[in-house]
Amino acid sequence: MDFKVNSSDLLKAISHIHGVVEIRHTLPILSNMIITAQNGNLKLCSTNLDIYCSDQVNADILSPGEISVSASTFHEIVKRLPSGSDLHATLDEEGSSLILKCGRSKFNLTTMKTDDFPTIADSDLDTKFVLSSTELTRMIDKTKFAISNEETRYYLNGVFFHKTQKNSIEILRAVATDGHRLAQYDIPLPQGAEEMTGLIIPKKTILELRRVLDDANGDINISLNDSKIKFTFNELTIISKVIDGTFPDYTKVIPQNNNKVIATNNDALKAAIDRVSAVSISEEVKSKAIKLIIESNKLILSVESLSKGSAIEEVDINYSEEKVEIGFNSRYLVDICNEIDGEEAIIHILDSISPAIILDKSDENLFFVLMPMRI
Repeated sequence: MDFKVNSSDLLKAISHIHGVVEIRHTLPILSNMIITAQNGNLKLCSTNLDIYCSDQVNADILSPGEISVSASTFHEIVKRLPSGSDLHATLDEEGSSLILKCGRSKFNLTTMKTDDFPTIADSDLDTKFVLSSTELTRMIDKTKFAISNEETRYYLNGVFFHKTQKNSIEILRAVATDGHRLAQYDIPLPQGAEEMTGLIIPKKTILELRRVLDDANGDINISLNDSKIKFTFNELTIISKVIDGTFPDYTKVIPQNNNKVIATNNDALKAAIDRVSAVSISEEVKSKAIKLIIESNKLILSVESLSKGSAIEEVDINYSEEKVEIGFNSRYLVDICNEIDGEEAIIHILDSISPAIILDKSDENLFFVLMPMRI
């Protein structure tokens, strides 16, 4: 194997796929990435058995071949090379070392044969549709913060993508919840997704996909079945197993009778929460409660800490119903405010013990539910 490639192009491709590699693994080959040189392209592959990633770049292939090298070492070398420099790679005669030359630098990387490198089959993915990179990015961005990290409820450790209806119109919905908050985002059902039921895409896949979407331009081709999902764009491919479990009926936690409506400036609310929460900033998450006293055109936010002190602030709101006092986890409330892009946040409440619905007035496709805390 013998090839020459631009270091900047190579680094971009490596950065797309090396994130799935687990440095310490019982199978040594899984710490490596596969390098395949053929037909004027350099293809790079990595996997952790649950996610498979590949990308490719144009290269001057002097002699075709395939080998694997340590993903982390290869990445660390390439990112330190001068931007836009020419990298020349050759495999030694024994096939045990990949020799990298760039300017006056030379590296010898230990290699492994690729025979045992596992792949995830993608020939049985019958459901196929296309989303714009903007749509997919927004669906992920607006829901990923609510993914649960609790291992015992593994079925919540991802984003649930499924077909459903809203106002008698078929939609594709992304939902995530950790039991304390819920985030969902809707888009019109894309052509080809009519037979889709639902699948839970793991958090690791969601984060890796989101990381590479910044380099996407145009459409994302998606294909799936009940156990796997595949994303392709440009020369990049991500294939992932989905979580083998049943996402709970999240609609049961969505309140139906929240008749008290509060409208407020989202930035003002977020800044006020941030300020009053300063007195509990070093405490455990479970103690980061913020109390909201809601009365005519006025919202009073307060935080008390037995060891640190207290804080209180007032925010203007549009509200004319009866007085309500309710508590929330301040961090969870700020997380939701961070995902509201419009100027105005709309909060629907019923009483002090019922979940609140929080909406972005500028985006009807975005929907949040937040459970209250007893204070």
